[in-house]
Amino acid sequence: MAVMASWNGKTWGVSSQRIAALNGVSHSVELDTENSDDKAGSPATKTKALKLQSMSFDFDLAAAVGCDVRSEYESWTALVGQYAPFYLAGRRFGPANLQLTGVSLSDTKLDNLGRILTGKITIKLTEYAEEASSKKASSGKSSSSGKSGSSSKSAAGIATYKEPPAAPKHPKSQPMRSSSKAR
Repeated sequence: MAVMASWNGKTWGVSSQRIAALNGVSHSVELDTENSDDKAGSPATKTKALKLQSMSFDFDLAAAVGCDVRSEYESWTALVGQYAPFYLAGRRFGPANLQLTGVSLSDTKLDNLGRILTGKITIKLTEYAEEASSKKASSGKSSSSGKSGSSSKSAAGIATYKEPPAAPKHPKSQPMRSSSKAR
C-alpha cells in the first residue's frame, strides 16, 4: 500500500485490502502581534513571535470496508496528549513534533443495534514546543528526565511518574560493616 500520510504509527492510504484515505489537510502558521496606541514614533503593531502551528484533517470510516469505526475512534482518543512528527507523501510536513490536542467523531450512521456503521474522525494537532513545555513542567525547579527511544512521547504533565525523593542519609544511621568478609 502506498502511504499518503502517517503520524505516531497511524497511517493513511488506499490499497486493495484497505481504504483509509485523508479527505484533506489544513495547516496554519500565524504571526503573534501586539497593537499599541503609542504615538511617540514606534510602530503601532509590534511583532512578538510565531504562534504555535496547528494542523487538522479528517477521514471517513465505514464498517462495509472492514473498519470498526468505534474501535478506531477509541484508539485515537487514547492518543490525546501524545506527540510525533507528521509525514505527508513520505516527507515531514509541519513542525518537528505535533501534539494530538483533539479528536472528534461526526457524521455517524448507526444500525438498529446502535453499532456505528460509518463516521468521520477529525484530528486536531498543535505544534509541540518542547522548550516551553519543559520550562512549564519544571516550574523553576531543576529536574531531570529520561528520554524514551520511542518516536512518540507523552506530553509533559500527562501520565508522568516521578520517583519519590530519596531519604537523606545520616552517617549515624548507617549500619556498621563487618570487616570479616572474605576477599
